[in-house]
Amino acid sequence: MSASIPRRSHLVERAADAARIAMADDGRRHLVERAADAARIAIADDASLARASRPPLAPVEVIPAVVETVVAPPPHSQGASLLGHNELAPVTRALLRRAGLVDKAGSAREEIALVREQVLRSVEATPPAEGRQARLVMITSTHSGEGKSFVALNLAASIAEGAHRPVILVDAERSAGSLTALLGLGSAPGLAQLRDTGGPDPAGLLRRTEVPGLLVLPYGMAGPSGSQGSAMAAALLHLSGRLSDHIVVLDTPACLESSIAGLLASAAGQIALVVEAERTKRAEMEAALDILDACPTLQLLLNRLALGVSDRFRGPASRAGDVAVGAH
Repeated sequence: MSASIPRRSHLVERAADAARIAMADDGRRHLVERAADAARIAIADDASLARASRPPLAPVEVIPAVVETVVAPPPHSQGASLLGHNELAPVTRALLRRAGLVDKAGSAREEIALVREQVLRSVEATPPAEGRQARLVMITSTHSGEGKSFVALNLAASIAEGAHRPVILVDAERSAGSLTALLGLGSAPGLAQLRDTGGPDPAGLLRRTEVPGLLVLPYGMAGPSGSQGSAMAAALLHLSGRLSDHIVVLDTPACLESSIAGLLASAAGQIALVVEAERTKRAEMEAALDILDACPTLQLLLNRLALGVSDRFRGPASRAGDVAVGAH
């Protein structure tokens, strides 16, 4: 059996005991003396209770705590985190085809793939430099109508689909036949509203397309505050810096018809000058190369080249084929 434990009297009982003792004693004593006696009795009672042995405490049943499990979201790439708020309808493949996208297998797609690999090798080989972005690829020509927008669109789509790298196709040309107009984005904000600082979020100006990984930055709504020259270059460098895993393919106006290409040349990692076979004059091509001289890597793309094809060893036949793009 467990040892009996003296019951500790309730405070009320202890007070009553003290009162009885005080009444039994000399009633003529001062109230202060009687209160002191009562306090001494209470202290002695507490001391005797402390000396008494106590049984061990019974174990308390452990109640498991309710733990709220927080499922962390899956990691997102940098482009996804910045572009997640863009919920506008994507640019359809039908619009992209209307703008010149080659969507079927054939010689044109094969040659574009060769150009793509050359461009990507140049991106990797271009050393970093202040005020220049290796991932900024400029496409231009000597005159309009030589196929530069066709090359820019198909090169960007080929990088996105064939190399599985995210791409931003930027239209820096304002004309009726520009990519912005052909894709139906004439009223959408874009490059003209892009700023290096203090402007709208660059990611919010991009439009998704039905080609996975391909984004479009239209020219935008031109006005007095539109970006020109060095301001446009700074804005493009800011955009490429914000989306550091994206290749930026820039379709600029013909360099003999506008100053934009020459002003952006120093910011580009490489420039592809589209030359139309049997149309572009040598003097015009040399003048264009002089304008673009600020870029360290210049390449020529020969467009609409007529080739003789033959299955005989004696020489080419008279048949001519239209080859969309040739890399040189």
